[in-house]
Amino acid sequence: MKLLVTAIVILTMALALVGMASADEFLGPFPSWANVKTDYGAVGDGKADDTAAIQRALDDIRKPEFPKRVLYFPAGTYRLTDTVKLLRETHNQSQGVCIFGEDPEKTVLKWDGPAGGIMLHYNPWYASLGRLTFDGAGKAKTAIQHGRAFTTYNEITDLIVKDVEFGIEAGMENGIAETAVLRCRFYRCSQAAISIQGFNSLDWYIWHCWFEDCRIGVTNEFDAGNFHVYESTFLRSREADVTIKHCGFFSLLGNTSIGSKAFFIAKRADNWTDAETWGANFTLQKNTVIDPQDATPIRIANNGPIMLLDNVFRTRREAEPRPVVYHACPSGEADLISIGNTFTTQKALEVQGRLHTLDDRTVLLASLAYSEPTPHPFLPRAERPVIEVQAGADATALQAAINEAAQLQGQRPVVHLPAGTYNVRNTLSIPAGSDLQLVGDGVIQATQLNWAGPGEGPILLIQGPSRATLRYLGFSGGRNARAIVAVNCDQPGGRVFMEQGNTSGYEYGLVVEGLDQTYVA
Repeated sequence: MKLLVTAIVILTMALALVGMASADEFLGPFPSWANVKTDYGAVGDGKADDTAAIQRALDDIRKPEFPKRVLYFPAGTYRLTDTVKLLRETHNQSQGVCIFGEDPEKTVLKWDGPAGGIMLHYNPWYASLGRLTFDGAGKAKTAIQHGRAFTTYNEITDLIVKDVEFGIEAGMENGIAETAVLRCRFYRCSQAAISIQGFNSLDWYIWHCWFEDCRIGVTNEFDAGNFHVYESTFLRSREADVTIKHCGFFSLLGNTSIGSKAFFIAKRADNWTDAETWGANFTLQKNTVIDPQDATPIRIANNGPIMLLDNVFRTRREAEPRPVVYHACPSGEADLISIGNTFTTQKALEVQGRLHTLDDRTVLLASLAYSEPTPHPFLPRAERPVIEVQAGADATALQAAINEAAQLQGQRPVVHLPAGTYNVRNTLSIPAGSDLQLVGDGVIQATQLNWAGPGEGPILLIQGPSRATLRYLGFSGGRNARAIVAVNCDQPGGRVFMEQGNTSGYEYGLVVEGLDQTYVA
């Protein structure tokens, strides 16, 4: 009947212990955030050159000693005539910082610099970037290009990127790993929307994104790296929705492709028949591919193994039938397993090697109707009652703020903890039934709750049933204490969701005991 979490960071952990939680939302700005207009003099009228003002702001938030860890862009159009940079030249620079716009459709960085320029040279870690439009105006080479230093644990959310060659160039010299891209939309990227570059650029997770009229949606063919794409939509990709060039493990799950030239191509060079002799494991599951321009929308030039599970392929019939999936490698030892897939042509699979099929079927093309997709919605900006806590406040002050918020049940009130270190000597408790939101600044290091009391704690006790939400908070129990304990949370329809959690500390990372009815993800 309890959930124990010992964590150093909880990023957007929603504990919805009765029924489903309300839709997620964006909160802010808070008084502790830096404002690019009021603090740095940016204009945002689409005419003034805001490059210098934005650069001054970025230079400040990259400093470890700078007290503000979030840079906020009010709605407006910010004209860029040169690259702006958030760099990491020493270990702690650009760590635990966030850049947020007010509204991704109303907060625009527009390129007015030389052709082939970079809009944002971006090299933070444990960081978040979101709620902006990057408009390359058909001149910029790249919207977001990662820098030289290795970085990890980043989040990119709710962006619009359009009219550039590359939307995101990730990795460059030393790599960028463990990154989530959520609810972003890419339009008319003439090379690739997301390009994972570098053998140390690993574990990119791309969720609920939208790719429209790009040459390639997601790729590593410009160098190396690996990624996974989930529940995203690709429209009219000119070369392919997804391509890979090097080895690793990749997965595509629950995606939709409509009218693209191809869905997935695994290749080593520009000629996809120039095969890679080593394997690249790939799972394609529950994807829907509608009317690809090429009758063979999946072409794989390495030995795999490849797993196809429960996909739907609506492809046109050819006078000379061509396979929907072609899998070959120089050794002739390709491996493909196809289970539960639906095709509209009899000649669906051609494998130069071992092929195992189970429960595949062929249906009439006209029987596969589909609905026009729409982009996954951005998080709405919410106005909630806010209870501000002084930076570094003790457990007594924190508990008083939590108790005050608990009286506002039904309004999803916010208890905001500005960036700082909070040494907690007594367990903080969120009462049962509360829908409050406990919110910090920045990511991981910015707002940190450390156990400073006797015994095992925990730092935070959540009394269930509850609809409490935790965002942008770090928890450290050290060697002695638990970080978070949730009790009485096993009810029909219960759900516990943790996103981007990084657990460590006393005895164990995550323990779930006796939850027969609650879903934990």
